[in-house]
Amino acid sequence: MSSVTEVELGEGRIIRITGPAKVDVVTGRILAVGSKFPAGSSLVIHKFRSYGIKVLTQSKVRITLGEGAKVEEARNGEEVVDEWLRVVEYILRKCAERLCKILVVGPPESGKSTFTAFLANYLREAGVRVGVIDGDVGQEDILIPTTVALTEVTKPILWLRELEPQLFKFVGCISPQYCYPESILAIKELVDEAVKLGFRAIVVNTDGWVGTTSGIEHKLAITRWIKPDIVVVTDREVFDYLSKCIDGLVEVVYTSRPTVARERSREERRELRTQAYRKYFSRGRIRRVKLGSIGILNIRALAGRAIPADEIRKLLEISDSDLSKVAYSSKYGDTVFLVTKEPVDISLNQNEAGKVAVLNLRDLRGAIVGLLGERLSDVGIGVILDADLESQEVTILTPWDGAIRGLVVGKVRLSEDFEEIGRVSKCIL
Repeated sequence: MSSVTEVELGEGRIIRITGPAKVDVVTGRILAVGSKFPAGSSLVIHKFRSYGIKVLTQSKVRITLGEGAKVEEARNGEEVVDEWLRVVEYILRKCAERLCKILVVGPPESGKSTFTAFLANYLREAGVRVGVIDGDVGQEDILIPTTVALTEVTKPILWLRELEPQLFKFVGCISPQYCYPESILAIKELVDEAVKLGFRAIVVNTDGWVGTTSGIEHKLAITRWIKPDIVVVTDREVFDYLSKCIDGLVEVVYTSRPTVARERSREERRELRTQAYRKYFSRGRIRRVKLGSIGILNIRALAGRAIPADEIRKLLEISDSDLSKVAYSSKYGDTVFLVTKEPVDISLNQNEAGKVAVLNLRDLRGAIVGLLGERLSDVGIGVILDADLESQEVTILTPWDGAIRGLVVGKVRLSEDFEEIGRVSKCIL
């Protein structure tokens, strides 16, 4: 059930609306996430979001509240609209006459994505051409998790999910600690591309991995390689730490997070990832790719010298029954790779030195893969539906309809309903 109410709001008031909700501006003008909404405009708030909305002039708004939604007057200090306005106005002054790169850092649910949208909206309305890079591989909003994406902000937005990607890099994981270098390089390459595209401001939203020294080192590495003009931090402890590390090298600016915010649970964050996968792959079609006609960057099991059954018997202690379950076998260096249809029980022969790695074909089904075009360019993302190693053919679901020159297998597997079901076996990667 939904309810509709019209309210008169005096200039300077700040209200907080938790979705799902729609706000129609009947008269006056309001500010939401850095954008001005005049009479006749409207905004929609997702059920997982809440925003502080400031009244710029005497206004009348019509608010439609869905199930679980609410609207309330913000108490003093609960919302940070005015503080964020001061920060973005400062950034605008600093970046008025030159290219400016801004890095946004903070823990999960600290307002990073909303501040990124707030800043991008404000700069765009001031006439600055703004590019946004979402570097949060786990909660990637512009494309899907496992990627880092770049786009231009050309209209008012409340959420980065409202944007469509212009360029992206496939990273392959949803936790940066498992793809540490790839996530840094992806952000660096997209910043370089944004510079080439002529953006005056480039805003980089980062993941929330800051609660450990490794996470902070990851953000410092990003800082080193993209060389931002300003780092905006949404957490006091993180701000103090980063300030001590890069004081004198990069300007670090602190801004508060809302004290009363709609924080998403782990289950809700997982649901959002599932929604993103479904949206992207709903446009997909089935494609079949011959492994011999493309490059495969990270499947070691397919890259070595193919070995026959007789050689397997010499190298491994394996029964005829288990040998019949082997779909493909190869050897590189001191490692024997087996791709099997079912689990097998094997070990190296006592007189053989080396290692054996086993991949069950089921571990490959559902794996997210990056699709590469000419010159190793990222052109699309797919999901492996099946792999027939006897015919050397892989079946992929993807919306990309152009040429496929290579595959990069990610570390995430999806169910038929596009829910995450675990990681791809380490044996092949």
